[in-house]
Formats: sequence, structure tokens, C-alpha cells
Amino acid sequence: MWPKSLAGFFLGLLVSTSLVLNLKLLPMAVDTRLLTGLLLAFVLWAAAMTYFYYESSVKRASLNCLKLLAVSAALNGVVLYTGI
Repeated sequence: MWPKSLAGFFLGLLVSTSLVLNLKLLPMAVDTRLLTGLLLAFVLWAAAMTYFYYESSVKRASLNCLKLLAVSAALNGVVLYTGI
């Protein structure tokens, strides 16, 4: 139970933060993006932790979350370096 909790906590936090950083691409006011990001980050973090408890092994859940994190981080890197 502890490995799932720790992995879900830390990987879920990284995944939700990385996904919410992609909100920069949306054409909204800054304050609207901040509020949306705050609310969405908590929901995504809870969903990631629930996913870790749903999967039968920590290894499989971690691998799937790391794949999603890699795609989201790559998109964040493209946005950062191109200045979109």
C-alpha cells in the first residue's frame, strides 16, 4: 500500500503540474488561467492517485504515468523554447 501511495503522490503531483502548465496555450486571461489551473491541478492529482490504486502493480501504473509526463514535458519544452 505504501509504494502505491508514495508513487501516486509524487508522480501524480508531477503529472498534474505538467499538464496544467499546458494551459498557457489557451487564449484566456491570466487570472482565469490561474484559477482554472488551480482547480484542474487538484482534480488531476486526485485522478492520478486513484489510478495508482486502481492498477494491480505499481510498476505498470508508474510506467503509464511516466509516458504521459514525458509527452506533457515535451509539449512544455516546445512552448517554452518557441515562445508560443
